[in-house]
Amino acid sequence: MQQSQVPSTATDAAGRSDEPPKRSSLPPAPGIPARSKAWTPGRVITLVIGCLVGLLGVGLLGAGGTALWADMSRRDDAGYGTTGVHSFSTAGSALATDPIELGVRGISWLYSGIVLGEVRIEVSPADPASSLFAAIGPTDEVDRYLSGVRRTVIADIWSDSVEVANGGPPDSPPGDQGFWVASVSGAGPQTLTWDPANGSWTVVVMNTDGGPGIVASTELAATMPVLLGIAIGSLVLGALFVAVAVLLIVIPIRHSRRPNGVNVAR
Repeated sequence: MQQSQVPSTATDAAGRSDEPPKRSSLPPAPGIPARSKAWTPGRVITLVIGCLVGLLGVGLLGAGGTALWADMSRRDDAGYGTTGVHSFSTAGSALATDPIELGVRGISWLYSGIVLGEVRIEVSPADPASSLFAAIGPTDEVDRYLSGVRRTVIADIWSDSVEVANGGPPDSPPGDQGFWVASVSGAGPQTLTWDPANGSWTVVVMNTDGGPGIVASTELAATMPVLLGIAIGSLVLGALFVAVAVLLIVIPIRHSRRPNGVNVAR
């Protein structure tokens, strides 16, 4: 008996077909929102600029805070901002500072005469009977006078850092020199005042006769009339820079996280 062929597509009694269902023509359901590209070159540049501005702002805040602290806590009853008392000694004939540059280009403009105001130097010998000479002079003139003279050079008054220069006694007493712009001498404590001017200057302490052996305590001070204004200005400018930096940093980060369009589920 010949069997009938079964058609490739059959339908059961219930009318169901063995063919796979066709896809619906209805639009697909919305998928998960896609995020925008994480970091574009513009966002990276903005973030870097924000970080740099923030560092500058923090530096200004630190400088302003330090200046405000100095103005409030480092002034004496006469209104001078002081370095505090520092003791120095030498077996040679002179105590001299490293050159003090006033009014030169760069950061040293902070040490101009306008900023410093009146300068005061107090020198007290360990032996009250000792007669000391304290003076300020142009660095080139002082260097010529002290050339070949044994002395101690104060490299940093804040840390009491010194360097020793070997040599002998000076050819003449310090009081015989005519290049000093301010000087004082006598027995016991001496106070030297000076209205600073732009240039390179050196502070010198010697025995009045130029002889060797000096033990003395010193204190440098200045009125610094604009210190408070510098402190407030630095704090305000620093706060402004920090605020701008926060905006420059936050904006690209928020934009990088913002959804951008919709991904369609398939």
